[in-house]
Amino acid sequence: MKRILAPVILITLGFSASATTMQSAADRIINQVDPATNIGISVVDLTTGETLYQRNSNRSFIPASNMKLFSDAAALMALGPDYHFQTKLTTNAVSLENGNLNGSVFIHLPGDPSLTQDEVKDLLRELSEWGVRNIHGNVVIVSNNRAVDAYAPGWVTKDLKYSYGAPLAPLVLDENRLTVTANPADKPGLPALVELSSPSGITINNQAKTNATGKGCGVGLNMNQDNVLTVSGCVGVGQWSVQQRIAILNPLRYAQEVVRTQLTELGISLNGQVILGNGTGNELLIATHNSKPITELMADTLKPSDNLYADSLFLHAAAKIHGTPLNWQDAQKVVKTFLQQQTGVNLQNAVLTDGSGLSRQDLLTPEQTVGLLKFLHQKFPLSYEYIAALPIAGIDGTLQRRLKLPSQKGLVRAKTGTMTGIIGLSGYLYTANAHTLAFAIFINRTPKTNPNAAGKYRYLVDALCAFFLKQKPQNAIYGGENPHGILSIHQKPTQIQLQRSHRAKWRNIETSIKAALRGQPVTILYRGDYLVLNDNNSDANRVLSALQNLRKKTPFAIALEDRTPPSGSRNQLLWVKANPKGRVWTIKEVV
Repeated sequence: MKRILAPVILITLGFSASATTMQSAADRIINQVDPATNIGISVVDLTTGETLYQRNSNRSFIPASNMKLFSDAAALMALGPDYHFQTKLTTNAVSLENGNLNGSVFIHLPGDPSLTQDEVKDLLRELSEWGVRNIHGNVVIVSNNRAVDAYAPGWVTKDLKYSYGAPLAPLVLDENRLTVTANPADKPGLPALVELSSPSGITINNQAKTNATGKGCGVGLNMNQDNVLTVSGCVGVGQWSVQQRIAILNPLRYAQEVVRTQLTELGISLNGQVILGNGTGNELLIATHNSKPITELMADTLKPSDNLYADSLFLHAAAKIHGTPLNWQDAQKVVKTFLQQQTGVNLQNAVLTDGSGLSRQDLLTPEQTVGLLKFLHQKFPLSYEYIAALPIAGIDGTLQRRLKLPSQKGLVRAKTGTMTGIIGLSGYLYTANAHTLAFAIFINRTPKTNPNAAGKYRYLVDALCAFFLKQKPQNAIYGGENPHGILSIHQKPTQIQLQRSHRAKWRNIETSIKAALRGQPVTILYRGDYLVLNDNNSDANRVLSALQNLRKKTPFAIALEDRTPPSGSRNQLLWVKANPKGRVWTIKEVV
């Protein structure tokens, strides 16, 4: 496809282009790929107000994650850029005497998608600061999402077990997602070693085995409504550990166990239960946790295309506009009316079933999408926050690996959209003569075509963006330096590239250590940015010798928990005197 597109893109380089010229040239790009493509496009020059290109711009398409442009816009306008979710800890207790709190404790959850169990523990720690040792009552979780259906209408059942299909109700904690790591044991035939990012409230049914090799191996994960996680398949000795994220299907049970565990760790006994319920309306505030501001949560939504964050912002914006929490159907009406009133964009035929775009019932036109982008670009109090939250071509988010040539990098800020049979891209781009264009490109498969066929059209979408980047629209004069000049920052690796390189380094260290210790009674646990080695050798020097050889090539730091340090290990490691059941090595970053 690239060989077909390249000559067409090059024909307009260096020329001042009219809308008519661009219309015919862009049509040729599309027609050479597939003239029957079900594609809708709208491109507007925000510098001049001129419409540069249209094709089926008023046709309704399933937008996939381009819907997030609308949900985040609603949150930004309804809540404000400096808005924070507030999670509150309160009590209706009538007395606190000798460590006994006589009454219940309430955790008020506003629907913050970023709330973690560590932040909840910080709230509960305030009870310890007050001297509470016993709660003679319940811990009541008061969630704004209590009456909301866990999934929006139109979500596909097969998506629900994956991390991107995590439920929104009755509450959100730790993003209602879990990271599962399956490590091989040190010998074939033994069970794989399964670790969870948070074991609270999750029961593991481990059926995964360790094989002599990784050939033909794979790991399957299946969680039921009781939060029983079945791990099946196999991992090979010496193979990389397998790491996947999955949805927690029963968030309430998970949260209940988290709270119970945290109270125990804080030395607080609970004489009642952890329940989902309502507040009394007459409680004493103990502590408050503020989330990051909406502007940062927007970036956390749009750049990685996070469905749970988008739907949380959608529902919370609807609740704030209406005054009370709403289920999906009513939230759609409220958000749709609000956006239409605020922006002037006609959304009469739009369908905003959810905020994430995961629903197959969502419908938008390219013209409606560009209308929203145009409005936000023109509103100075909103524009910079909104545009800054979008993925940047060649730099971050879902565009990090797209449009990454020096002449393209950093010059497109747009939201991707991808589902089976669907692809889209909408946002802003900067032309060769410093015009800012708002654009929306949607492709949906047509009936009787391969449902996966739209995947190949990603190259067409990128080719169209590359084409418009090179244009010099008429009706404006720009006499400054080349707006596409390469900045020094773009010649350096991005943070995402550095993070990817960091992960690759630790995967390489994992592989090297497994190869060096193969056959020894040592299990190796991968923890993302460090490794833990459970050593059952009689002599610690067997492992130490191997580690010393390996770190000559790739430096890393070593800590050892053992009764005594190995001979000759002075200045080679941090020895932590301990009496563990087995010797434990920790391999970490060296600074």
